[in-house]
Amino acid sequence: MAFTAAEIKNLALQEINHETITNWSDSSNTDIPIINTQYALAKSVALTMYQWSWAFKYATLAGVDNTGTQLTKYKKTFTLPTDFAGYLACYTNEQLTILADYVAVGTTIYSNSDTLYIKYIAIVDEGIFPPEFVDWFKIFLAQRLNGYLNGDMQRQQLLNSEEPFYFRKAKNIDSKRNKHESLSGNPLLWIRGKIGGGI
Repeated sequence: MAFTAAEIKNLALQEINHETITNWSDSSNTDIPIINTQYALAKSVALTMYQWSWAFKYATLAGVDNTGTQLTKYKKTFTLPTDFAGYLACYTNEQLTILADYVAVGTTIYSNSDTLYIKYIAIVDEGIFPPEFVDWFKIFLAQRLNGYLNGDMQRQQLLNSEEPFYFRKAKNIDSKRNKHESLSGNPLLWIRGKIGGGI
């Protein structure tokens, strides 16, 4: 089942016993801006809380001359993709040789390589969210919405107790469904697929 952002927002609203919304363009509904803001923040955080296999992307970046005054020891700068959510790994070639010397500042990478191959977590569309991720994310979002829309402390305690269970469940299912190959010497670096290929 493919989910939409509106569906997930309403699932979270149901978790706090709040009326669901059918018209997200209703300017008279003062809850909508709050929900939209909290949703965007929660989505960005949730995607980077674990190395979700379905959120990985690869990209090839072309460097431009570093003509600035920062980090002048590096001859090239690279701009991260616009859908970048979390930086995971940087390589010097398609054989995935790890780049050891670089600095990332904001959306810019400084390096002496002419081309970089990166693997990163992206801000992906809700349509690829697995059901187990949505089961967790609706609670993760509801935790944030409850304080703004309800202020129900008993409901907050319940959400806080449920969230860790569903987070672990989502991680475990993802891990079993998508075996990661850990690179020797770098347990944080997980490789699946090839540069430019599918995950």
